[in-house]
Amino acid sequence: MTLALVAALCLTALAVLLIAGHGPWSGRTLFPVAPGHGINVGDLPVFGFWGLGVAACAVLARPR
Repeated sequence: MTLALVAALCLTALAVLLIAGHGPWSGRTLFPVAPGHGINVGDLPVFGFWGLGVAACAVLARPR
């Protein structure tokens, strides 16, 4: 359970770092948060992989 929680926290930290950066492939802004900042098309795969990773951690953390 503890390792699953650590893995979920690491996934979350990496997702935040990926979303915070703006590369040339970030695409158009879908949800503006502040001028020049927001959720871009390029952030969608990050959210998807984050969701899959956290779901896998939840399955691994379940008591057997």
